[in-house]
Amino acid sequence: MRIYKGYSKIFGRKPLTALVLLAFLAGCGGGSPGSEDGGTGGDGGNGGNGGGPPGPPDTTLPTVTAMSPGEDSSGTGINSKITATLSEAMISDVIIATNPPNFRLTSGATSIPGTASYDSTNHIAVFTPTAPLAPNTRFTATIITGVKDVAGNPLMKDFAWCFETGATTDSTPPSVTFTDAAAGVAVNRKNTATFSEDMDGSTITPASFSVAGPTPVSGTVTYLRRTAVFKPSSSLASNTTYTATITAGVRDLAGNALQANAWSFTTGAGADLTAPAVASFSPANAATGVAIGTAFNVIFNEPMDPATLTTANFLVTGPGATPVIGTVALDAGNRTATFTRIKHLTTPVDSHPTPVSDLEPGTAYTATLTAGAKDMAGNALASNLVWSFTTAP
Repeated sequence: MRIYKGYSKIFGRKPLTALVLLAFLAGCGGGSPGSEDGGTGGDGGNGGNGGGPPGPPDTTLPTVTAMSPGEDSSGTGINSKITATLSEAMISDVIIATNPPNFRLTSGATSIPGTASYDSTNHIAVFTPTAPLAPNTRFTATIITGVKDVAGNPLMKDFAWCFETGATTDSTPPSVTFTDAAAGVAVNRKNTATFSEDMDGSTITPASFSVAGPTPVSGTVTYLRRTAVFKPSSSLASNTTYTATITAGVRDLAGNALQANAWSFTTGAGADLTAPAVASFSPANAATGVAIGTAFNVIFNEPMDPATLTTANFLVTGPGATPVIGTVALDAGNRTATFTRIKHLTTPVDSHPTPVSDLEPGTAYTATLTAGAKDMAGNALASNLVWSFTTAP
């Protein structure tokens, strides 16, 4: 398989005017209008040693990078929580506010009672309905502009998405579908486990996901889009066998416990200091007549850190460099990152006439994968990858 490394177009920091275009149109089921408070940027940091000038203020607007249930999905268990993953650290008290609620659930014009919470470790907002949801019913989850990052920057517009419940509760236990069990693992590499469904990130902690060799390994644990990552506090010992364990304390969003799972791996002689590379991507550069239902895919030559493959580092723009709203998911087993468009509607509807992920016909798109994408040892891509294509009329 040919390795592509030579794409090095510099993708600069997006100006605020471009970020404003990231605004979402609330829709699908009647999300309420957001607050009018535009928020303020955070204070710039102090200079380095010697008291230099303050750094530039943080004016980057937070975005929703993943949600569960997924956009326009069906069959959600009536006992499931609703989650939205934010692109950065948020002010917890604002997310859990109830007057008015900043994270809400509706069915048509009916507000669904529930409580909001915030997983600060993983930047996940959680809505827990007070009672089981109605079966076979369409709902709209909405996070309004009242939510702000720690610098005071708000979502510019409400973020809304739709899903439909199934007929019953979800009683199926989750499972681990992929681990990094292997021999010759670099001593500076993180350890991962991927689950069969969306999980309750607050249950995935160093107490429920641990690594031990001759002695227990200290480290931190994060969760993003069905993948848990254990990051050792320091490099592991070389040529040593370790066991990773995930306990039954880990649960899915319906509260079903995982069956305890353990796997072993053996480290190699040293650290991984080699930059990852892109093995292939699609659609092809300069392609024409691309189907509007096509997703943007990048396949890597080694496992990648899911925390670095988000809409911050995998970007898509349309005509006039207008940002395309979407989410990024990483299939760890296949080493594939996928950008999927989310096309929100301006008016509530019972169903979408076309898939919400479809691109516009006869339109030129540009995808950018930045050097912020990193492998599991923390090595970044050597350069940005930029490619373009045009959809069929």
